[in-house]
Amino acid sequence: MVESGHLSERKPVGISYSPQRRHPNLPVEVLDRSELIPRISNREAGSRQRSEFHQLVVCTSGTGTHHVDFEPIPMKRGTLLRIHPGQVHQFDLSSDFDALMAIWPTTSHHPDPQGRSWYPGSTDATRWNVDDELLARVLGWIDDLRVEQDQFVDSERHVDLMKTLLCTLLLRLAIEVPESLPSSSNLPAPYLAFRERIEERLYERPGVTDLARDLGYSSRTLDRACQQVSDQTAKQVLDERVALEVRRLLTHTDRSITGIASSFGFDDTSNFSKFVKRHLGELPRQIRLESR
Repeated sequence: MVESGHLSERKPVGISYSPQRRHPNLPVEVLDRSELIPRISNREAGSRQRSEFHQLVVCTSGTGTHHVDFEPIPMKRGTLLRIHPGQVHQFDLSSDFDALMAIWPTTSHHPDPQGRSWYPGSTDATRWNVDDELLARVLGWIDDLRVEQDQFVDSERHVDLMKTLLCTLLLRLAIEVPESLPSSSNLPAPYLAFRERIEERLYERPGVTDLARDLGYSSRTLDRACQQVSDQTAKQVLDERVALEVRRLLTHTDRSITGIASSFGFDDTSNFSKFVKRHLGELPRQIRLESR
């Protein structure tokens, strides 16, 4: 699961999908949290990680915490946690819980034709709790993947079979636990279009007026849609999303503060610092130092 180059003690960890001790072409890997932790160093396990693959974590016993995008997520039996590519997450090594995990790259994840892409602020839940009856069924669905994993051979049929089982798992979750996958049925179209366009142009840090022009809406229409969903103006929604990405980069990468500012179109680092202070409560250097 984990591959990284030589890292200093203070450097964050980036992880690409790479099943360990199993065939490299395995399209989805199932493993236990208790199996994973000993396989990676405490430095890697306890560091913030920005994974390039999907993760489903199903707590089977005990209690504890897992941090996702700087938020502590309480874990207990029956908690299901979905971690999306690009999110920053961190294991709490002091937590006393075990979980069954499924991880897969974006190439193995067939999109739900009735769903939509997840993105920060989409209002879609990334965690939910299920009762013992449904938990047993979820574990059974994941165990179907583990059975095929244990007898996997690198053939087109086996790859297709595991991808199909993964798709079946996600569709079953979408039906049994509707909040487990994104749905656009209850959100206004201007809000959805606005949020998706923010993701497309995130590093340009465009203005609301520019995005409204792109989408063929008025700025007032975007404001109304954002107020309806999040009780925020369109500018607040946009700035909050940029601020999250800035915080990810400050705490996860070793890029210079000037370089991060420049990547978001800030020519003056003092203006960047003011933006960060206003939206994240601290100056960029403080945020970086506190994350180490």
